[in-house]
Amino acid sequence: MPASRRLIGLSYSPWTEKARWALDHQRVEYAYEEYLPMLGEPLLRARMRTLRGRVSVPVLLEDGEVYADSFEIALRADALGRGPRLFPEGTVEAIRTWNERAERLSSAGRALLLARLAEDREAQRESLPPWIPRGARSLATPLAATAVGYLARKYGATARTRADLEETMREALHALRGALQERTTILERFTYADVTMAVALQLVKPVADRYIALGPATRRAWTHEPFAAQFGDLLAWRDALYERERGPRVVG
Repeated sequence: MPASRRLIGLSYSPWTEKARWALDHQRVEYAYEEYLPMLGEPLLRARMRTLRGRVSVPVLLEDGEVYADSFEIALRADALGRGPRLFPEGTVEAIRTWNERAERLSSAGRALLLARLAEDREAQRESLPPWIPRGARSLATPLAATAVGYLARKYGATARTRADLEETMREALHALRGALQERTTILERFTYADVTMAVALQLVKPVADRYIALGPATRRAWTHEPFAAQFGDLLAWRDALYERERGPRVVG
């Protein structure tokens, strides 16, 4: 493994999961580093050589190059990989369209999630770093609340109404349902289009813990109950896709 190929991410983040799935599918070896929101931003900026503007993870650092977006990382994985291509010839623009749809779904879902997290102290406690001792976690919960507020400001989570956010999610979910119908993949075979839409469903209801581990309060907060009931067929498709296509992680 090239010592310089390092993925920085958040283990619970759908955006990180998309990048890891692509790298793992293509059996690209990499070191993984967990990012700490707020506190880790100055170092991330330095490593990305970015002084201004918003920075976020995942970020892939490789031989001095910076890949700062899940889609870019997936394309890089395909260029390096040894598995079946996630971007078959002639499909990149179609997959890009599905990725943009998944981004809208995920961003709207994140805004609703952050609103739920702001009201859920148990989920806030679960989000604290594991190195904080159990006895100190209640006292440290305000740190988690501060992090939730920071993320809400960073991503403009309060700028839109709940109805508007839900409509954005609904449009993407209906588009996915229409594309699948009796199919098991969005395009002719498994591609990154399936990855990006399947992972976006994390903001409707999280996938099983063996894929992305979440505490019970966190899992509850991530579940958007009205859509989890309405789009159970899409969740079943997502779960089957994970079983069939999400292989083991290359690194920790």
